[in-house]
Amino acid sequence: MLPPRYVLSSGAVMPGGFGAVVAVHDSFLDRDVLFKYMQDRGNNAQLLNEVQGLSKARSKHVIEIYDVVKSADGNLLGIIIEQLTGKDHPALCLDARRSANEFLRIAYQLATAIRDLHAAGVVHRDIKLANMRQSASGVLKLFDFGLSSVDSGYCTLLNRGTLLYAAPELYAQGAQILPEMDLYAFGVTCWALASDNLPATLHERPPQTSGRTPSISTVLTGLDPSVIDIIDRCLSPNPLQRPSAQEASDVLGLNLVRSRHRGRFVQGLREVYELSQANPFVRISIAGKGTLEVQYDAFAFKVVGQTGDVFINNATATVGALLPEACVLTFGSPALQAGRSYVSFSSSHPEVVV
Repeated sequence: MLPPRYVLSSGAVMPGGFGAVVAVHDSFLDRDVLFKYMQDRGNNAQLLNEVQGLSKARSKHVIEIYDVVKSADGNLLGIIIEQLTGKDHPALCLDARRSANEFLRIAYQLATAIRDLHAAGVVHRDIKLANMRQSASGVLKLFDFGLSSVDSGYCTLLNRGTLLYAAPELYAQGAQILPEMDLYAFGVTCWALASDNLPATLHERPPQTSGRTPSISTVLTGLDPSVIDIIDRCLSPNPLQRPSAQEASDVLGLNLVRSRHRGRFVQGLREVYELSQANPFVRISIAGKGTLEVQYDAFAFKVVGQTGDVFINNATATVGALLPEACVLTFGSPALQAGRSYVSFSSSHPEVVV
């Protein structure tokens, strides 16, 4: 069945829900990979789904497809995919329960994988703990695209995903497959990461029939309110109230770099003001023109006070406004013309490292 370049590493077959996986060695590229095939050829449509989903996705957090194996008459036999040898989901759960930061690192990577899929027009449809694992380098990756859909208008007559992770709307006949379903499954996955004891409302069919699921904060402490809000919203019975994967990834990523930003104000050649976690407040006052007070709250640089005529990139500065990554602050009314004063602002945006 396999081309000669692929040599069986062992005879062990790892069965899945519909498919099976066997470890092989790619003798051309000298690397260990996996050969995935359907135990029942009648389920080959799922394998085609996987090929389509993986070929469209471009993400460091999605398993890679290396090759498609076909028979002599052109029928699909299986696919060659990346072999993940890092921590599996039980080990990831242990990490997530040890600290809020480890939970964040795992949840962020999963949200980013979903974000990248949705950006490519792919709905995974089977987001769950068992479908994620780390690579040898420690990068979390999502796999098993057998149920994925690349058609946003697709409707299903069968709920073939994992019931615990299935959104309430999937129980309706002819439910339309939409990205919001992946976000619901993401919310359940976050709960499963945090605790073995999931709320009874998630086990109901349809889920949350008797009421809303409790907040994730009831089982995991140390999370910022913005993270709690995102995860709780993912489990909203109303799909329109769930966040997008982009929003979830952004909020989780921002929390991973909290307190690591630096802001720098420069006036002329000499006056320099710096903001950071160690020095979170600055007051810039230019006599007769205006005063601006800025506070760093571990996430952003926010205007907390203003008097006189102060502008941020020509827009009037207001309390509560966030400073852009780079901008020019102008002090003095336009009537002063050349008499106005200028202060430049720039900030660092640390990269999320996982």
